[in-house]
Amino acid sequence: MGQESLFEGIVRSLKKNAGWAVLIMALAVSASFLINRYAPSLYKSSSLIRVMTTADLSEKDIAAEMNGVLAQKDVQEEIINKCHLNRKHIKPNDLASLSTSGSGILTLTVKYEDPTVLNEINTAVVQILSERFLGYSAESREFTAKALQKKMEHLEKTITQLRKELITSSSNESWQNNSEVVDLENKVTMLEEKIDMSSKLLQTTPRKVFYYAEEESPQYKSVKKQLNVARNELAELFKSYKEKHPKVIACQNNIKDLEYRLSKASTRVRKEKNNPDYLTISADIQNDKQQLDILKEELVTRKKLAAANFSSASTEGLNLRIAALEELHRKTIIELEESKISQNTTSGRINVLKKDHLPPQVVGFTAIQRDCLALLSGVLMAIFLLYTPAPMKTEIVGISPDTLVQSLGPQLELGLGMHSETEPEEPKPILAEPAEIILEVPPLVSEPLSLPCLVTEEEVLSLKYDERLVSLNEPTSEILKPYKNLVSNLQISISESQTRIVIASSSKTGTGKTTMIANVAVLLAQAGYSVLLIDANFRSPSIHRMFGLDNVKGLSNLLNGEKPYDIIQKSPVENLSIISSGIMPKSPEAALGSTDMIKLLGNLKRRMEIILIDTPALLDYPETAVLAGQTGAVVFLHREGESEEFLKESKRILNDVRAKVFGYVKI
Repeated sequence: MGQESLFEGIVRSLKKNAGWAVLIMALAVSASFLINRYAPSLYKSSSLIRVMTTADLSEKDIAAEMNGVLAQKDVQEEIINKCHLNRKHIKPNDLASLSTSGSGILTLTVKYEDPTVLNEINTAVVQILSERFLGYSAESREFTAKALQKKMEHLEKTITQLRKELITSSSNESWQNNSEVVDLENKVTMLEEKIDMSSKLLQTTPRKVFYYAEEESPQYKSVKKQLNVARNELAELFKSYKEKHPKVIACQNNIKDLEYRLSKASTRVRKEKNNPDYLTISADIQNDKQQLDILKEELVTRKKLAAANFSSASTEGLNLRIAALEELHRKTIIELEESKISQNTTSGRINVLKKDHLPPQVVGFTAIQRDCLALLSGVLMAIFLLYTPAPMKTEIVGISPDTLVQSLGPQLELGLGMHSETEPEEPKPILAEPAEIILEVPPLVSEPLSLPCLVTEEEVLSLKYDERLVSLNEPTSEILKPYKNLVSNLQISISESQTRIVIASSSKTGTGKTTMIANVAVLLAQAGYSVLLIDANFRSPSIHRMFGLDNVKGLSNLLNGEKPYDIIQKSPVENLSIISSGIMPKSPEAALGSTDMIKLLGNLKRRMEIILIDTPALLDYPETAVLAGQTGAVVFLHREGESEEFLKESKRILNDVRAKVFGYVKI
């Protein structure tokens, strides 16, 4: 069982809790569905329009006034009804808006959940603005024409009555001959028309207007203060240094940076204020009403005075009045004709310069993007809630029963009263092995390992595997028992120390450590562990030959940056993988002691439970000591009869590199 990667652990956890994972993802997608239903995505489209009118609009903010028209409820209702829009999801203030893009050119932006309706909304808004906004500018001229028409009709009626009065010399309603009274009546009529027109205009003018203001945040004030200081500093520097001096250049760069930060620190805030046009129109209406009341009172007084003085008026006076009224009538006709000509030549319209100036764009995320984000969020939430790392495989191992009986036989016999008739012999003192005393580490197996020994060539050829792989050729052989005991004790040492990299080493070449490490690797793999056997013996590689593999690429290639997937080879044994040595590098000790080797072992350790490394003899080559001092633990192989000087020197080297030693194995 190999140590799983993060991705494998996630997949395992999701499979184990498939029901909960599906439920979490379904809830996330359901939440996205509800959001799309009650708050659907909006699309927006922009068009360039030009306001064309002969009226003087140069001093007006056309975009603000048009936005005021579009903000009225009746206008919004008209747009909704014309385009048959869904009222549930409409935010009226966001339906349409205008902004200034140049002299007489505006950008019209419309928003709605259905992009196919944007063109229809655009057309409806342009039509309504043409009717309402441009119509208001023409009403004043229309009002003037109507007032002149009424004045002319009134003059004609007055002249006719005066002529009748002149003929009949009747004093009935003679006060109408007075031109001052006629002028007052005309003023009253025009003032009433003006008040009526202003009242209509007031109803279509918004009370509030919106504008954007820059607010100075604490950060803005701080940056602004720093900018002023930097500018003053630059002015002082120019007094002493030239423009290309490093101090001047540094100060200029600092000023540019502060100006950029100042532009980022400014904050635009949307505010509202009372519409000055609305206030002006209201004030004009109030003034006109007051003036109308004054004119009406004056008119009544003039009528009474004219009626009182008419009795003394002569026929000549009547003729003079009639002539004056006729002259006034003639002038009124001329004014009326001029007004009609001006009204006919004054036109106003809105031209759409470019529809879909920007193609329909989504505001935020589309429904599909929301669903994908919801599904991804559900997956991440499921991983976060359900992921649990797989526990590392642990086995309870012990010493074989035969060994246990042999070691505890005398104690068991004494405990049970089973003793011989003869007197028990005095216990012999247990003497420690020289290797144990010198190396100061315990033995990993109580009896020496036996190397396989084949005499004839026929016996060698009859084997399926290499003659040194006794664990595969003779799995039931007595020779294999010490190897199995060694594997059991190694499992205990690995479990207790949490060290999963084991290095096999010896003092001198020819002790059989390659045979030992190969058979241990096979036994561990057969026990169910995922094992990686690395041949780090660049001097005399032999692992690949033992397992019938090639040595074209190996450890040296991995240290040069190649991917391990092409280098790791499968062995005939399940759960056992091999990395051969490859071509020997120029400096084996530098290669094995490099950071690349440490990183490589770290990456491999995430994939494998146990890593076994075969190395050269400790006293023959320096790379073993370098590798032992940086990673893993050492199993030291000692051949019986080996010089104690070799053991002492090996002990000194291992102590110098602070290597961790599990124990020694006698062979």
